Amino acid sequence: MDLVTAALPVGATVFVAILGYLQWRRSERRQAENETVRRELEQTDRRRTAREPYDQRRREALQELLDTLRELEIRSRWNAGGQDLRAEVPKVNTFLIRHSEVLDDEERRLTREFLDGLTWIDHHEADNRRRWEERRERQRAAHGTDIGPYESSWASTEPLPWLDGAQAAARKWNSARDALEERLRNALQGE
Repeated sequence: MDLVTAALPVGATVFVAILGYLQWRRSERRQAENETVRRELEQTDRRRTAREPYDQRRREALQELLDTLRELEIRSRWNAGGQDLRAEVPKVNTFLIRHSEVLDDEERRLTREFLDGLTWIDHHEADNRRRWEERRERQRAAHGTDIGPYESSWASTEPLPWLDGAQAAARKWNSARDALEERLRNALQGE
């Protein structure tokens, strides 16, 4: 019994010491994990703060790009081929170069698709207008009657008659515009 009486307090002391050590290790591990999480949050916050000017420039560039493209579309519809919009392409390309640090390759590709589709439609409308004016002049010369000025479904925002190439051009133009608008929405939402 003397041995048990002497071993019991030593065993209890060792058991409490082991239990204390395990709790200390667990609390140290938890504290280290909390410190790691705190550092990661601080780093994320610093990155977000440093990225804010970039995100702001990106949102502004996307907004300006879409405003420019919408303005070109409005002018194309308004003029219905009366003015060649291909002269505007270098201005848009210059804009893309100036903002290349915030616009990615996909946005530049979408802009080119939009312009390709829009300039094709605009060129097609210019050809239709020219043919109409020639027909109008022939009608005046032959019969003395005026068939009236050229009216375009493009100008009245109705669908284009689906001729060769018009469908592909309109699809390019529409899908590029929609994708760019989606990218702007995402940028404005901070995504």
